[in-house]
Amino acid sequence: MTFLQRFFLIGIMGVCLSAFAGCSSPDYSRTNESTVFSKEENEEIMRLRINGDEFQVKLEQNQTAEKLRMILPKKFRMHDLHQNEKYYDLPQSLPTNATRVEKIKAGDVMLYGDDTLVIFYQSFETNFSYTRIGRIVETQNLAERFGINEIQIERSN
Repeated sequence: MTFLQRFFLIGIMGVCLSAFAGCSSPDYSRTNESTVFSKEENEEIMRLRINGDEFQVKLEQNQTAEKLRMILPKKFRMHDLHQNEKYYDLPQSLPTNATRVEKIKAGDVMLYGDDTLVIFYQSFETNFSYTRIGRIVETQNLAERFGINEIQIERSN
């Protein structure tokens, strides 16, 4: 085999190898897009009718939120505490991962201890620890809509 033939053969092999390598390399941009898309598809929304108004609660992806969906009654009443939150004593304990949240935002849905569901309708600073469950999507005029009295809640889903 002459030098020119070897050079030509090595060149063809190099082109073929790079073509095969290109076929096997993953397309990370597509993988990331589909991952983001499936996360959006899998968002858990719980619908609650509170005093006649429907609210959507975007749930955290954790064991507490999963278990809450299983045990939360179809209808229940929440009581007011400190004119900034509503609470409901759950029929059983939930898994916890409490952290000191420092700042509560109106619309936060949290677990206090292991069996008290809390929905906050005012924003404030706190030293207490809670397990995050979710957040009410639309929080405009939440304090006025909840009021300071007991509220009746009905699950829509």
